[in-house]
Amino acid sequence: MDVEIYRIGTIAVVFVLVAMLQVYLCKRESRKAGLILPALSFIASILAVIGIIIYSMLPNLVSVLFTALQVLIFMNIPTVILMGIYIAYHGRRIEAA
Repeated sequence: MDVEIYRIGTIAVVFVLVAMLQVYLCKRESRKAGLILPALSFIASILAVIGIIIYSMLPNLVSVLFTALQVLIFMNIPTVILMGIYIAYHGRRIEAA
């Protein structure tokens, strides 16, 4: 039980650090800097899906595609959150100008 608490705490700390890094990148003068982490997250999700399709031991194509779709959706949750931070930051910046 104690190990699970440390794992959850570690995941929370990593998530907060990544969110802080995303905010820092969004504050930079270059608008493209804020797109680095969402792009890396999206690439990781695509690689995970490709790995499932290539190395899958599931019995039929429908199972493989369904599993790949689930992984694609689950792995893109961080992408959506990071893009939300990017859009929220740059949306405020446009309104202030």
